[in-house]
Amino acid sequence: MIDIRTERLIIRNYKESDLVDVMNYFSNEEVSKYEDFYPMSEKQVRNIIAEWKYMDNRLVAELKEKQIVIGSIGYWVDDEGHHCIDYDFNPEYYGKGYAMEAGNALIQHLFESADIDAIYGDCDVRNVSSWKLLERLGFQRIKRFDNQSYKNDRLGNPILISTYLYELKRME
Repeated sequence: MIDIRTERLIIRNYKESDLVDVMNYFSNEEVSKYEDFYPMSEKQVRNIIAEWKYMDNRLVAELKEKQIVIGSIGYWVDDEGHHCIDYDFNPEYYGKGYAMEAGNALIQHLFESADIDAIYGDCDVRNVSSWKLLERLGFQRIKRFDNQSYKNDRLGNPILISTYLYELKRME
């Protein structure tokens, strides 16, 4: 189990008791706009929590002061073994530095605990807040991919987007 503490946050594994807080952002159209999912139902969020609560790469950011979950942060490992960071936060908490704080904590954790030389991140080019966060975290934009598809429209047709790929190299 993961328990990373920062000044204002606890980065930890999901708990079933997080349902309402996680629903507040995973069911939000603004959050899902640039993601590979649509706003989630309560059942979908319950299923994700049930699956992710045992995974040390799928974590929540809990606001210490209020003991509420304000976002999700984690990473996945691609087919080439690259560690790729991802995050979703409740829009009510945008602009307060929480995603930056959580991102820095996860980056430090990954470089300390995993034998890796770099961490990657990607996002839709239209998701300015996301790529600006990656840049504030020290990531460098290394490539643009066009005609990517992460989800389908309501009729089942692929939605084509452009994405930026970012890299953060371990400091020597």
